[in-house]
Formats: sequence, C-alpha cells, structure tokens
Amino acid sequence: MFRRSFKVAKSSISVSRRSLHEVPVLKNQDSFLQNGIEGLYSPKGFKSSWVDYQKYLTLNLTLQTNGTENELRTPYQILLQTAKQTTEQHTFHFASQAHNNHFCFEQLANKTEAQKTKPSRFLLERLADQDFANIESFRDHFLLVADSSFGQGWVFLVELPDKSVKIVKCGNDGTPYYYGKNQSLDLNGGIDEGSFEYLNNLKHLASKQERDFSLPLLGINCWDAAFINDYGVTGKADYLSNFWDCINWDVVNKRLFQV
Repeated sequence: MFRRSFKVAKSSISVSRRSLHEVPVLKNQDSFLQNGIEGLYSPKGFKSSWVDYQKYLTLNLTLQTNGTENELRTPYQILLQTAKQTTEQHTFHFASQAHNNHFCFEQLANKTEAQKTKPSRFLLERLADQDFANIESFRDHFLLVADSSFGQGWVFLVELPDKSVKIVKCGNDGTPYYYGKNQSLDLNGGIDEGSFEYLNNLKHLASKQERDFSLPLLGINCWDAAFINDYGVTGKADYLSNFWDCINWDVVNKRLFQV
C-alpha cells in the first residue's frame, strides 16, 4: 500500500468576503440608551430615532449592496458613488440617509455637557462674513430654516470651496456633498424666480462638468422619525430648540478647515 499526498495551492481557493452595514456605536451610547440624551430625548425616543431607525437604514443598505462593489464601502463612499447613477437611487437613498443621520447624532451630547462647549472663533468669523453678528442670530436663522421646511429633510451649515459658509436645506434624502443631489428645491409645484435661476446655474455647472461641492459642519434632522416619539406630530419647533441646546461644539469645530 502507498499513500498519495496532494497539495492545494492557496491561490486556487476562492475566498469570498461578506460585509454587513451596521449601526455605528456613538460616544456615550450605553448611557443614552439608559437615560436618553438630557434635554433632548427620552431613552425610548433615543432608541427609536437612532438605534431603530439607523438599523432600518443600514439593513436596507446591506440588502441593496450585497454582492456588489459597494458592499465593502462606507455609506459616505456609497452615496458619492451612486449620486449620479439613476439606476442606483435606492442604494443612494439608504446610504445618504444613514450617513446624514450618523452625522447629526455624532454631534450631540447631554445638555449639561453641551453647554460647556462653544463655537470656535474661526467658525464665528466665517458666520460674521455672512452677516451673522453672533451665534444667537445664526441660531435663530438656522432654526427658522429648519422649522419652515415642509416634509422630510435635513438642514446643514456647509463650508464651500472658497471656505465661506452657508445654510443648505436638503429635502428627503438629499446630500450636502454634491450640488446636483442636495434636493434643496421642491419641484412638486411651481417655482419662483430665484429657484429658476438656481436650476439654470446647476444646468450650467453640469454642462461644464465643474466640480461644485460643500462639506457639512453642522446638521439637523428634520424628519418626523427624529422627533415624533418624544414631541408628537406638532412638536417640531420644541425639538429643534432642544436639539440646538445639545450640540457639542467641540465636534462641530473639528469639522471646519483651519490653517
């Protein structure tokens, strides 16, 4: 009798990788789950608007990207990859929503902790260039834009390529990163002269293939899912005011380009 041995080259073995998009763990998340976010959310409200909603988004993003090249990408990378692809709009929706929601929750802290932080002088200088004399005047305008926005969406303070800042309203699953997909206009009805000029400018940028982008510094979630559990159907204004009181400016300041 004799024994024959076989060696199988490692390169001949096909190894497949699978990746699940999961809910990121926030700083102090265990505390938030037990106590809520002081001044903003009850434990149930936090779980509903962050854990449950984010799980819904990441689960659907996994289903949309399973077996594709986007499977191993982050939601941020996926939304940039799919923003211009008309056949990938379901994937873009969940990637953009997941990224936006994480962006907004990442900057939150208990009210007591948040009140110890403040906007940097660099940020205040950028706001002053936009005729906001102080953080209070900016707060009032920012929350007014958020409260007056109809339907679902997001409101961001963004930094432009020239380092100036402006407020951008993104409807539905709009993203602040790409001008062609920020969905700042509601096209379900007639549009005013300013909106018409804005659309013509977008067409001009697209025809020249110019890259026009912005980087978000501060964001607020205006979707009903973010506040209906704790504030009810008519409690949006109270939610927005409380949200502002719980902004951790240390996080926001680090998002701003500084020399």
